[in-house]
Amino acid sequence: MKKKLLFVSDFDKTLSTGDVGCILSAKLGISQEQYEHKIEEIQRRNIVQLGGELAHLMIRDPDYIGKVSKDLLYEVGKEVELKKGVTELMKILSEGIDNYRFSTYVVSAAPQECVVKAVEHILPVENVYGTTFIYRDNFVQDVKRTNAGHAKVSTIDMLKLKENVTRDAIIYVGDGSSDVHVMLHVMSYNGYSITVSPAPYMGHICRRSVISDNVLSILVPILEDLLKYNKEQVRAYFEGRGHSILEWNRADTEWLDIA
Repeated sequence: MKKKLLFVSDFDKTLSTGDVGCILSAKLGISQEQYEHKIEEIQRRNIVQLGGELAHLMIRDPDYIGKVSKDLLYEVGKEVELKKGVTELMKILSEGIDNYRFSTYVVSAAPQECVVKAVEHILPVENVYGTTFIYRDNFVQDVKRTNAGHAKVSTIDMLKLKENVTRDAIIYVGDGSSDVHVMLHVMSYNGYSITVSPAPYMGHICRRSVISDNVLSILVPILEDLLKYNKEQVRAYFEGRGHSILEWNRADTEWLDIA
């Protein structure tokens, strides 16, 4: 019998190269500098859960209020550039590896419509959980539900029940501060978390950190730690799929601040 694993990934800068908020803001005539300043101000004031800043802007900031339509969000999703290997990663997970099969989901603080459009033909709509909105005349009026900060924990728990897996059979992949709550939650129950960010605080709460411009790299810790492949077997697996690992460096990094 194959062992079932629940694989959940963040979206912005985990599966994508850019930020949905930047693309949306540009379409509204708001520069990246202005957008980043707005986000920093929200974070400074701790108004919303980490990751929920864009949703807050869409319903509270005069530069966004009444200007964001559902059609515009789908348009933004079309323009999102995915990282290399996303399509193949989802195909591999759907097929399973050895005696493991994966139920794969994307859980993101980004607007649901953006993520759905970006992964169209790669992942079923029902496997995407983003921030949802209440619309009036096709324009965003209010937030229905976010998937930011601690809200991701609730979604993970719901998916655990839906897929009927144990807590130690959950894999979560993320990149930033909005993933901290869910990563700590997953790790506290002996689940498996992977970060694709070099940020030092992420390394402390994740089982493995993997830095690459190709998301197939996420398979390396899964193959090594869960499927017990050695380094040669990992290389052979990738070569068997037509991908030679050209560089593979591993380092233990210690971050110190000494007075």
